[in-house]
Amino acid sequence: MAAVTPFRGWRYNPDKVGDMASVLCPPYDMITPEIQDALKRQNQYNVIHLEAGEGLDWNASVKEQYAATASLFDTWMSNGVLQQDSEPGYYLMRHSFPLGGKNMVRLGLIASVGLEDYQTRQVLPHEFTEAPAIRDRVMLMESLSANISPVMSMYRDADGVLDQVFKQVMTDKPEMDAKDDSGGAAALWRISDSGIQGQIKAFFADRPIYLADGHHRYEAARQYQLDRHAESDAAKAANLAHNYVMMTLIAFDDPGLVVLGYHRTLNGVAEDKLANIKAKLGELFDSEPLAGDADALVEQVTRLGADGRLLASVDLDGAKLLRLKDSAIKPDWGVLAASEAWVLEEQVLRPELGDATLNHLGFIHDHDEAVKRAQNGELQMSFLLKPFPLDAFESIVGGGQRLPRKSTFFFPKLPTGLVINRLDGEL
Repeated sequence: MAAVTPFRGWRYNPDKVGDMASVLCPPYDMITPEIQDALKRQNQYNVIHLEAGEGLDWNASVKEQYAATASLFDTWMSNGVLQQDSEPGYYLMRHSFPLGGKNMVRLGLIASVGLEDYQTRQVLPHEFTEAPAIRDRVMLMESLSANISPVMSMYRDADGVLDQVFKQVMTDKPEMDAKDDSGGAAALWRISDSGIQGQIKAFFADRPIYLADGHHRYEAARQYQLDRHAESDAAKAANLAHNYVMMTLIAFDDPGLVVLGYHRTLNGVAEDKLANIKAKLGELFDSEPLAGDADALVEQVTRLGADGRLLASVDLDGAKLLRLKDSAIKPDWGVLAASEAWVLEEQVLRPELGDATLNHLGFIHDHDEAVKRAQNGELQMSFLLKPFPLDAFESIVGGGQRLPRKSTFFFPKLPTGLVINRLDGEL
């Protein structure tokens, strides 16, 4: 299986940057211009300055595009804003966040993980990617020779082996414990004990890793690796940092591993085709009216969907609960029949819209926005989906299939800036 190894991380020096919570940011794909501006005002050393390129000229060379970012990174390393740990270690993250009136807590192991071709089935993807986003992240790595944010991945620990290891680690005081204004907190322990490191390596030696969030960053790291040498046994065996990517690994059974629904919108469809789409929904799904605001609709879809295949549709005529008919499921649908998103896209929309499906289909994780825009006619329809169940996720992805795009919304995104992984030289 993929090598899960310790590494010499670069971390912020609190004596230089002050409040550690003020230097963290979300991953690049969650950062709007407004968020970027706010983070820059929050702290001059916020990792947003490294994570998100701004005002880039896509016709310029890679070196020119990220030149200022690379220079800033070098300055921060040379003047002690960022410091490298003297010995390789794993990093245990405890991430706390509010959700639905509760305080959720999840544990993640930050490690350097050996890059593998998907065909080896050691690292398992669950969605397809888009070339422009990969290109951007390759450009950033070309300029900085570093992973700024970790890929979020999952592993199965049915016997709680690592749970016991982590409890032992957390008996010590964390090296960082930062609380933010939203009620969230991130604590970090460095695992340098060789015995514990050995237990962790042995644990991952015989189990696959499932990519959760960060497919583009993983594939960018693979491209960065392959650009540096032909893929040969000797090159892969070398303990070179660019043969690895930084990951935060979270157990499937972690109570703080939260998946929310990723919803769909439909717009710009000709009236005759829209009528056919609604007729197809009637063929495949039993329906009943739903009442309530956006929160109530999502709550009902999530609760009722725990034991069945269903979703909700919203348009100018109101909201409906759509429950997939058992008689509608065809044998050739296979395991993807468990995905309402797949049924909607492949069995309802694509037969009518063909290659133009993605011109009309949108993806949104804000259920309130999805409902309001459908109710006021800005969208022709919105479809509210339940969170994709992780047992079905493991079964489908473990079996070699990929889910429809935007099937999962892991909440919240991992904080960026806890640890940075340099890709030059050896681990």
